[in-house]
Amino acid sequence: MYWIYFHIVGEFTKSDLGPLGDFIGGNINPLLTFISTILLIETVIIQRKAAIDSKQSENEARNTIKQQSDLAAKQSFESSLFNLLNLCLSEYKNTSIALQSGTYSGNQAFTRYIDIYEKLMKAHNKKNLLDKLEEVSSDALFDTLKNFSTVFKFIKNYSPIEEADNYISITLTMIPTSLIQLLCVARNHSSWPILTNFDDCGVFNRPGVKNYMAYYR
Repeated sequence: MYWIYFHIVGEFTKSDLGPLGDFIGGNINPLLTFISTILLIETVIIQRKAAIDSKQSENEARNTIKQQSDLAAKQSFESSLFNLLNLCLSEYKNTSIALQSGTYSGNQAFTRYIDIYEKLMKAHNKKNLLDKLEEVSSDALFDTLKNFSTVFKFIKNYSPIEEADNYISITLTMIPTSLIQLLCVARNHSSWPILTNFDDCGVFNRPGVKNYMAYYR
């Protein structure tokens, strides 16, 4: 427009270059400043978005690593738990009790143990009866319960709190009924310290176990 004005109105001389430069600078510089500001804002937005994306990726990676770590820890715990259980059950099966009627092993031995106890418990002092049976069987019940006690101690010390109840239930389902019955006999009529681990896991408060506790009281 500046050039059009001079083209129409009059001649354009060198002395007019100064005002022309001022005119152009006065209009172009603010525009360039505006464009630079917009580009700077865009750069900041892009950098911020990149930082957010990086943070999100970092959090996702951290969560993935934690999940993998938790899964590995759970698998390691369960492997150790079932190895312990299998070892205890193996010892249980190999336990033998020699009586006048013969020698019994494994579940047959402890079924015979509880049968004798039930037949005599009404006519004898129950604590003395248990002590006598332990003497005759060479502490078969105490030794077996001691083994299983370590399983419950392991659950108490190393199981995730939210999973402990489930592992206790699974363990109880794997223990033979005759041994659960004798566990309740021992809880009612002995002061064996190994029973503390069963107590700490709430074993004797379980509905099925509570019935045995009441029966053998």
